[in-house]
Amino acid sequence: MVAEYSVGTTVSFLVGNSIAAYSISISLFMLGMGLGAFVSQYFADKRELQAFLFVECALSITSAGSTLFIVQAAYLDLAWEATIFVALLIGLLIGFEIPLLSRFNEKRNIVLKHNIAVVFGADYLGSFLAGIAYSMFLLPSLGVVFTPVFSGMINLLIALLLGVFFLRRMPAFWLVGFALFSAGSIAFIWLQGQQIFLTAEQRLYMDPIVYTEQSSYQRIVITKVADGHCLYLDGGTQFCSYDESRYHELLVHPAFYLNQEARKVLILGGGDGLATREVLKYDSVQEITVVDLDPAMTKLARQHPVLTSLNEHSFRDTRVEVINADAFEWLQEDNRLWDIVVVDLPDPRRVELAKLYSSEFYRMARNHLQDDGIMAVQSTSPIHANNVFVMIWHTISQSGLHVVPYRINVPSFGDWGFQLAVRDTYHSTVDIKAKLDEFEELVPLKVLNKQTMQAAIRFEKGIFPEDLSTLQMNRLLDPIIFEAYKKAWRKIP
Repeated sequence: MVAEYSVGTTVSFLVGNSIAAYSISISLFMLGMGLGAFVSQYFADKRELQAFLFVECALSITSAGSTLFIVQAAYLDLAWEATIFVALLIGLLIGFEIPLLSRFNEKRNIVLKHNIAVVFGADYLGSFLAGIAYSMFLLPSLGVVFTPVFSGMINLLIALLLGVFFLRRMPAFWLVGFALFSAGSIAFIWLQGQQIFLTAEQRLYMDPIVYTEQSSYQRIVITKVADGHCLYLDGGTQFCSYDESRYHELLVHPAFYLNQEARKVLILGGGDGLATREVLKYDSVQEITVVDLDPAMTKLARQHPVLTSLNEHSFRDTRVEVINADAFEWLQEDNRLWDIVVVDLPDPRRVELAKLYSSEFYRMARNHLQDDGIMAVQSTSPIHANNVFVMIWHTISQSGLHVVPYRINVPSFGDWGFQLAVRDTYHSTVDIKAKLDEFEELVPLKVLNKQTMQAAIRFEKGIFPEDLSTLQMNRLLDPIIFEAYKKAWRKIP
């Protein structure tokens, strides 16, 4: 199970589709297990123990090296092919285990019902413990490289213990040699695996990697570029320092222009602290709550010199409270009202993120707005992912809010879009678009001015369909935005 989860995690971070990564890899494991169980019947009698120990040694090597093999293959654009090979091979070896153990126990005159109960019971209980240990302890502490190595060490330890216990039945010297080879291979991977993995991972990025971390939720990578640094989450660009101000100024400051006395601000996402930096420019702000899922990301934003330099130590401000929680679940439980809500969440590149772009999510966010409250939402690209951008606009519009879309060019992302949403009661007294046309800088800004804002709220022909009745909403139980996002960005080289 640990080997299966490790492969699924690795492929997920490489291809950015966790549902496909886990479902396909585990399905292949199951297929391999079925084939292994079927083939095991052709092993000669009286050789079950030797065969079992051979399988354990082979599993120790393949499990330990699985992550490194897949990452190396990803550089050649063969991540899926490598996953298919590794999953089937490990599954095939796993499939041998239970039949061989059952046959060996049968030779020891263990009653059939006890034989089956003990073997299957231990297997299922071990799978349960492995699943809990993987997410809570192994991956956070050992990382994506050493977790499968640890799994391989367990297989090897089992082989060695059984070999010693049944020493008199083990005349095959070649098996001893294979066990020693397995031990040497695992030792090599343990000593050199991190460097091999980093070398392979570096090939996936154009710029030198200066920091990596595998959290319980995502792969965090910081690279050094000529003009600064870039942050990647699961391979997707989070920001680049040379143009992040274009993104964050457009995300935050139009909302403050519409609500210049805002005191309470909620930021959903924004674990890098950059949106918080922009909010802190306003003296009127008394309370900022940042809700970000990953504690590793917010810890990095507090401590890593690259991020603290960029976010100006924003998370250390006494007005800022950082909460590590799922934004959807947190909104369900919180009952406070906010003057401004900034939605700075990742794109819906994984199906589990689609709920953060659903009508149910936006209705909850609306219910947390003051009567004159403003919500600003990052909304991917109106050019490269036009259907997604328009779907977000439509979904918010159908959630009881008046929406004004806008955009700006962010070189590291491309043409990027946002939405400003207000309650209908606020819109009835203020023409949002007309007011934004008169935008003024309330605090010193690098990019945003009146002319930039005027251009941002105007779209060329073709961005929005003429027949709005054809538009679909993204719903919690019908996450169509995920497939739309995959289809849109698949076209981009």
